[in-house]
Formats: sequence, structure tokens, C-alpha cells
Amino acid sequence: MSIIETIKGRGKAPGQADILTNIANAEAELAELERQHGPASLAAVEQVPNAAIELEALNRKIAIARERVKTLQAAHRAAIQRNEAALAADRAAIQKSQIAAVRKHLEARDAALVAFAAKMAEATAHYHEMIDRSLKAQNACPIGMAWPDGSLCEPHMIRGLASGEFYRISATPGNADARSLPGSRAPNPDFDHNPSAIAPLVDTIKHASAYVIAKLMGKAE
Repeated sequence: MSIIETIKGRGKAPGQADILTNIANAEAELAELERQHGPASLAAVEQVPNAAIELEALNRKIAIARERVKTLQAAHRAAIQRNEAALAADRAAIQKSQIAAVRKHLEARDAALVAFAAKMAEATAHYHEMIDRSLKAQNACPIGMAWPDGSLCEPHMIRGLASGEFYRISATPGNADARSLPGSRAPNPDFDHNPSAIAPLVDTIKHASAYVIAKLMGKAE
């Protein structure tokens, strides 16, 4: 149960239940006295001995009972107001605490955004250099030699490998929490539920670079 739900479930303020019980008892007592008033009045009008005295005493009791009911009802209203004021104060305190938590999380989110944007700019520069150097490496292929297949120097190949690397480092199995980096994708469905099995981009590219050199030097088939 949340804090708000706990507050909502408090019910009556301390003493309010007792006041309601006292009101019910006082109202029952008043009703009984008022029930007796008619017969007592009739007896007084008919001049039954001592009836007038008894009616006067009954009238005093009724007046006192009515005043007691009014007093208890006023106390009940005050108890309700006190309870509502306490609930309002509690809610205000909780809301203040929650707003502070929201502010803290948003400030941390903004700080992460600044760092993310800076790293993305740096990563983009390195990504562009990967593509540029790959094209320059192809253009520098020795005259008379065929550029080896599997060099992974084509821009679309680098893009696909980068997308797989994003998925490897950011996705949970099946991307269940949808927190993978934008543009990330498993190289094939076999890796969708096992991102960690994707070969690291660094290892893949470096292996391809070593293969190109070995092939051009006649050290690889």
C-alpha cells in the first residue's frame, strides 16, 4: 500500500468514533424524552396530581438533551475538520517530497543527457573516420592487386556492424525492457534473445584488417 493510500485509509480522526457513539446515545435519549412529552403534557392539562411538576422537569431534561445533541454534533464537525486538515497537511508534505524526488531524477537525467550528447558527438566523429579510412584503404590498394573480399570496409557493412554492436551493449534478451540504443539491431534473429553472443565490433573489424594485410602480402588464402 502506498503512502497516499495509507493516508486515505485512516478513516475517522482519533475520538471521532467515540463522538458518533455519544451522538447516537444522546439522540436516542432525546427521542425517548420527546416520546414522553405528549403523555406528560396531556396529564398536566388534565390536572393529574403532580403532572405539571413532572412536565416541567421533563421539559428541562429535554432542553438539556437537545443542547447535548447540538454540542456533540458541533464536536463531530470539528473532528471532521481537524481530520481533513491533518490529511491535507500529510498530502502536502508527501507531495513536496515527491516533487523533490522528481526534480532530483530529472536533474540526473539532464546530466546524463549532456554526457550522452558529448559522447555521441565523439562517437560520430570516430564512426565517420572509420568509414573514411576504410575508403582510403581501398583506394590505396597496390596496383595490380585485387582488393580482398571480407575487408568490411564498405560503408553499409560498417553501418550494419555498428548497429549490431549497439544491440550487443544495450539490449537485454529479446530487448524485453525496450532499452536498446536507437538504431540497434541484432545481426540476425539467432542473436535476438542472446545479445551477449554477438561478436564485439572491435574484434570483428580488427580481424578483418589483419586479414586484408595478410591477403595483400600473400600470407592468407
